[in-house]
Amino acid sequence: MKARTVLKRSVIYALAAVTAGLLLSGCAAPGPDTANGCVGPPGFCTPYFGS
Repeated sequence: MKARTVLKRSVIYALAAVTAGLLLSGCAAPGPDTANGCVGPPGFCTPYFGS
């Protein structure tokens, strides 16, 4: 392979990896979904005072 082709392929792979990383990091850090700032499923933030 020519050096230019290898460089082009490397740049494309690097851009794809950065894009995938940004998309995944956006999913990993959701914002609060309720007024009290709780992040998680609806029952996650409800305190449970059972036995």
